[in-house]
Amino acid sequence: MSDTKFHEFLTPDNSALVLVDHQVCLYSGVRDTDLLELKHNVVALAKAAQVLQVPTVVTTTSADSL
Repeated sequence: MSDTKFHEFLTPDNSALVLVDHQVCLYSGVRDTDLLELKHNVVALAKAAQVLQVPTVVTTTSADSL
């Protein structure tokens, strides 16, 4: 393996968590994962990011209607 590859560990200073459209009403389109498991995984990931002080960006397409 080449020694010229760049390696850097992820830290709160060089990473971010981006959650795009994780709205309960949009979960109905998910078919390959159990919906309750998906919800718990997303919540756990967000809580871990909060504890580890990782910057988090949350987006939504329907903030007012859904």
